[in-house]
Amino acid sequence: MTLAFSTVLLASCSDRTPSPEPPLANPDDTLAQPFDTFMSPNVEFEVTAEAGTCPETVSLWEFGLGFEGGADHTVVPDFAPIVIGSPEIVSSEERRVVYAAPLATDFADCTGTATSDYLSMYAFQFGDGTARFELDLRGDDGFREIRCADISANRPYIHWRAAE
Repeated sequence: MTLAFSTVLLASCSDRTPSPEPPLANPDDTLAQPFDTFMSPNVEFEVTAEAGTCPETVSLWEFGLGFEGGADHTVVPDFAPIVIGSPEIVSSEERRVVYAAPLATDFADCTGTATSDYLSMYAFQFGDGTARFELDLRGDDGFREIRCADISANRPYIHWRAAE
């Protein structure tokens, strides 16, 4: 059972270049943002603005599946309300990945950050007309690894594992 799951996971996390545009529900429609999701993001960060007009908060979906001695995590930052265009991976390392996208016109002059002491591995940064999301697992000496980082339906996602 585990082997089949791993095979599916690895196949879905290929290094294919994601489609620049999501498919249209109706060919006559234009799609400015990804389709609605079934549930709202479950984690919200307050934005600390240093300059410009910034969003008050930013959100993400965070899912965890525990197992004896650790947990698998999947995180999906919610870029859609604050950016234009599709996010891209701008940096990828063994224990760190960064996504970026141009800020929406309303927030183009924003300089600020959104972090959490509790979820310190996640950080949003805003500046130079760009929104960035970073997952950084390097600060922890436990076993942490990014198993997959990609983009699906214009949404960045990361699947990572923490174990003893």
